[in-house]
Amino acid sequence: MPFPSDATPEAAIQAAADAVGTGLPTVDALMDEQPAAAGEGLPPRYRLPQAAVPPNIMLQAAVTRLVEQKERIDRLAREGLLDGLFPAEWGAVPGNELRAFVASVVPFASDSVRGETIAARVPLKYLLGQSHRWGRDDVAEPRSLSAFLASDERAGAGAADAAEVMLLGPLGLGWAQVGRSRVGFLRSMGAESLAARVTALPYPAPEQLALYHVTVAGVSQVWCVLDNRRLRALSAPSLTVPLLTAYGVAAPQAWPAQWPDPVEVDAEIGLARAGKGAHEVDLVRLVDKIQRSRAGEAWSSASLMQLHTWVPRWRFFLASFIGLPVALLLIAALALPGRVEAAAVAAALGFAGGAIAALAAPWIYARRKFLS
Repeated sequence: MPFPSDATPEAAIQAAADAVGTGLPTVDALMDEQPAAAGEGLPPRYRLPQAAVPPNIMLQAAVTRLVEQKERIDRLAREGLLDGLFPAEWGAVPGNELRAFVASVVPFASDSVRGETIAARVPLKYLLGQSHRWGRDDVAEPRSLSAFLASDERAGAGAADAAEVMLLGPLGLGWAQVGRSRVGFLRSMGAESLAARVTALPYPAPEQLALYHVTVAGVSQVWCVLDNRRLRALSAPSLTVPLLTAYGVAAPQAWPAQWPDPVEVDAEIGLARAGKGAHEVDLVRLVDKIQRSRAGEAWSSASLMQLHTWVPRWRFFLASFIGLPVALLLIAALALPGRVEAAAVAAALGFAGGAIAALAAPWIYARRKFLS
């Protein structure tokens, strides 16, 4: 924000401010050690338009409540009162806790597909920030800093200390991508909006989402399913369910009987959480996995060569089915020449045939999952 020089008279400062229409405060007002004069409580005038939010009163109230709850969470976290109590993923990536919070509380919210980016003002009551790092008490001159951070110039491309906001248009909920800590600070200073470069993000329609209440191993959970396929377990249902129901999603229902057993789904959720990707389960793939697992448990006739868990003792095999017939043949030829050659040859062929049959013939039963 271009502050006026010290040599400019105050009358000229006020006239310049009125000329550009930004409603900049006077020098005395910016000096925090000076008491606020009467009549200076008027809201400043801004040129940028307000970011559009859905005209749904219930949804606006739910978003406002979520923002207030996040503010309380930040305050308690700053005081060290939430250590070990909030979901681990909220602080799994230091420096990116706000994005992790949004991904956990607003299922299937993503910034991978982005809309148009414009300069606008976002109402602070609909904007999530991160206030546990610093606040009003940590600033030497809060009023001057508030005027600087709230000005329209913070939304300019390449501007100093510019702010960036991601806005879920269908929900009317935004979060600060750049300038996370200023959100709570400006709110504490009585500001109503924040200037930022606002990027619109899509969000699934209410009819694409479904909430289900399940109990696995005595633990109650709420799962959110997108398009009857992608499932995510809610880390904080008390924050998510009111927001989604106000958006138009039906209240949590019982888990459909025709879908995979909740125990199997919960086990798959545990595997997903152990990975590096999104903590979600593809129900279609899970059904296929379960069917293949059940088919693998079925009994089937097989040969020893089909068992990939079976390895023959080749020395014993060669000695028994090759060496022994050869030895018998030699003994018979030396002991009884001319009369037992046919018997010895038959014995050798019998041993060899038995070995081949023992390996190749399907004379045993094994589970399909053990077959190669």
